[in-house]
Amino acid sequence: MSRNSAFSMFGGAGGRGSRVSVASLEGLRNVMRYDPENSKEVSPAPGPAADDKKTMKGLNDRLSSYLGKVRNLEEANKDLEDQIQDILDKRGDPNGRDWDVVEKPLNDLRKKLRDMTMDNAHLLLQIDNTKLANDDFKNKLDNEKQARKSVEQDLIGLKKMIDDTNLNRMQLESQVDSVKEELAFLKKDHKDEVDELRKKIKDSNVLVEFDSQDNNLSDTINKIRSQYEKLAKKNLKDTDDWYQSKFDSIKVEVVQNTEALHSGKNELKDLRRQRQLLEIDIQATLSMVRSLEESLNDTAGRYNREMTRLNKILLQLEGELGQVRTQVERHVDDYQELLHVKMKLEAEIENYRRLMQGIAPTPDDSVEFSLEQALNCEVSPQPTKKALKKDEVDGKEVPKKTEAPGDSERSPSNPRGPHKEGRPCNSIEPPYEDRGGLYKCS
Repeated sequence: MSRNSAFSMFGGAGGRGSRVSVASLEGLRNVMRYDPENSKEVSPAPGPAADDKKTMKGLNDRLSSYLGKVRNLEEANKDLEDQIQDILDKRGDPNGRDWDVVEKPLNDLRKKLRDMTMDNAHLLLQIDNTKLANDDFKNKLDNEKQARKSVEQDLIGLKKMIDDTNLNRMQLESQVDSVKEELAFLKKDHKDEVDELRKKIKDSNVLVEFDSQDNNLSDTINKIRSQYEKLAKKNLKDTDDWYQSKFDSIKVEVVQNTEALHSGKNELKDLRRQRQLLEIDIQATLSMVRSLEESLNDTAGRYNREMTRLNKILLQLEGELGQVRTQVERHVDDYQELLHVKMKLEAEIENYRRLMQGIAPTPDDSVEFSLEQALNCEVSPQPTKKALKKDEVDGKEVPKKTEAPGDSERSPSNPRGPHKEGRPCNSIEPPYEDRGGLYKCS
């Protein structure tokens, strides 16, 4: 933004040059350098005896040109005031700028961030629940494996018991066979002995002489035979009963072992079926966990990309905000400068009016210096520079404005900042001296 500037001056007398007020700026110097009326060097006053009318005419011409420039500056000042008023009207708060336009997209972005954070938290919660369920299934699977191992151990014990029972049965069967053979052998031996005895008795002739009236040998033999037959039948029946009881007990044990074997086989089938179902559930759970992890990774990637994009937008908006603030401050500084120039010009015009009315101005009425110094003095105000520094707030990079070194020296009383070395443009001249009825700086 180009700096508009203006200045006022009044003519001197008595060999002195014309004096210009402190409000001279770079734009006014350019105007004065290319002004046809003021392009010529100011000729020194002819002396105390010069024509006062000619001097007053020149002063009047210069005053009219200055008044025209003052009107132009007032119009420019009015335009700046209109711009500043437009900026102030756009603000919602009279003490600061209306940030609703900027805060609305930022609030939307914050809301999106909160929603994404909540979605991420829900996904993490689902993953935790899935992991807990997976752990429960793993524990159940371990318990079922332990139960299966115990059942298998029981089945192995039952198989061993069945083998032992079969072995015992075979041994008992062999014993029964041996007892049957022994019984048959005893029966045959007994029969042979009986036959032999019968044969001996039949072939032998025993002569027994005794005195017995009622002695019957055949009855005695028949009694002995009947007793032996009863004894043999009794022994055979006892042996059959003993072996039959043994066979019955063995059959009962075999039936019980067979039923236990069938129940163990059924339990083994049920456990195998449950194991297959648990393996299917575990595979489904693992696939669900993998899909949830992939979804979580995709969500985290989208979240990071969205965060990066939003951070870029936020930094861009804050940079634009800093530029807008810098422009507003620059407009305010220019407005203060123009206001200062206007006040100086009004004071200078008042001095001209008093001078034309013949009233001697006081040293405090204005601040002035020569026209040549006003054209040649260098006004170098420090430009307002704002640098954006990144500062971290809650883990995010936030631009931070830092003022340039020249900004600290700028104040409302001195809005143009420090000048370069040499004669300052706003230096106060020595008091006026009255020579020949005209005022000029001594």
